[in-house]
Amino acid sequence: MITNESIRNFQELARVCAYGDMSVVECSDSKDRKYQVICAVVDPPDSDEAVYVPFGFMLTPNIYNLLDRIKPPESLKGEWAWPESTYYS
Repeated sequence: MITNESIRNFQELARVCAYGDMSVVECSDSKDRKYQVICAVVDPPDSDEAVYVPFGFMLTPNIYNLLDRIKPPESLKGEWAWPESTYYS
């Protein structure tokens, strides 16, 4: 089941994409590992600088490597547009 938090994040992503108010920012953690963070970009009326609100991560390495290891639910309506993985065979 898709969580309410995931639904809200997706809705926010769709909203900021529609208006072009998004950015990907490369960040690093305390061990200097790099992460690409998806941010909504807000231009507050009382400031000349943008505010970046993080709400998601880009998957690294390439998402297609991950797709070879997952499968959609059997209840999915429609076609899964990715070749069936041999990972579960």
